[in-house]
Amino acid sequence: MNRILVDLKASLKLFFRNRSTLFWTIAFPCILILLFGAIFSYSTARYDLYVQNQDLANGSPTQFSILFIQALNYTNAFNIKQVNASANATQYALDNKLTSLLVIPKGFENQTMVAKLTNGTIKASLALIYDQSSSTGMAVVGIINGVINQFDSAISSKPSYIDTQLQTIAPTRYGYIDFFTPGIMAMSAMTLSIFGAVEVNTRYRENGIMHKVETTPMTRFEWILSKTIFRILMSFFSMAIILGIGILAFNLKVTIDAVSLLLLAACSMLFSGIGMVLSRFVKDADAADSAANAVTFPMMFLSGTFFPLEMMPPFIRSIATVLPLTYVNNGLRDAMIYGQQQSAIYYTAIITVLGVAVLIIGSFITKWEED
Repeated sequence: MNRILVDLKASLKLFFRNRSTLFWTIAFPCILILLFGAIFSYSTARYDLYVQNQDLANGSPTQFSILFIQALNYTNAFNIKQVNASANATQYALDNKLTSLLVIPKGFENQTMVAKLTNGTIKASLALIYDQSSSTGMAVVGIINGVINQFDSAISSKPSYIDTQLQTIAPTRYGYIDFFTPGIMAMSAMTLSIFGAVEVNTRYRENGIMHKVETTPMTRFEWILSKTIFRILMSFFSMAIILGIGILAFNLKVTIDAVSLLLLAACSMLFSGIGMVLSRFVKDADAADSAANAVTFPMMFLSGTFFPLEMMPPFIRSIATVLPLTYVNNGLRDAMIYGQQQSAIYYTAIITVLGVAVLIIGSFITKWEED
């Protein structure tokens, strides 16, 4: 029994002395419950639905279109937001990255009356522009179709006077895997870069390797630049593997261009710099890994990589707007899926500026020797 107690005491001491083990045992589950609790517990389960009512009479919505919008409101499933009738609906949805936009066309009231008179031979049509990348897209389609069925039933006992013309936001028909892939590429570049920087800076400093590098002709700038280029190449390698698997297994249809490659390189540079900064303020590799996990793990779920931002509570969306991975995800999807080059270049510029700034800061505060 004494030997068991001695060994148990030694195990407990090792446990509490190892900050990495403490993190994964205590802090990590706390982060998980807080993160998913914030995403799901405070969600109102209401979807943002943008509505463009073009069915106007003397500049005002027709009575029939007003009734239809009221029917959408009565479901308590939507946050209805009005869009100017003169806007180009598809371009507006693209520019504002909307999940769904319902267009009530001009003459909708008259079309519905004609549909009733012809017993459904001629139907009134609504246009629903939606983002097929979002897991909530088809849920919105289903709810709107249910409202249409109820609305048809109110007009006649034989519902079938109104139908919905579905239009996807992207210029080409894509599946969910096509929209999921850019987020995985961004996440892979982030984790490879931040953990790579943490691993090299902390372990090399602990083992005295960085001190030995200082005795060589290589300057600190050359050493940092070499490691950063290496991580960028690893990010491209990871990208190639993801693309290869996606094409072979899921018939992936994303487009790779110069902008997406530049953005991925800027992403790797940015998170390499963040890893350098983190490793400067922790004393050992295990603690640095824990710090890197604390940064990267929440960012994976709060930046739209796995969960669409529209399903999250407003305060979570506010957090997402200041997370760099959000801009990488948006930029890669704009370049690889939507073909929105101007927007993708804008996000690339933001990440590049942040990457250069953080890398410079990391270079200045990095020390060759252990404190």
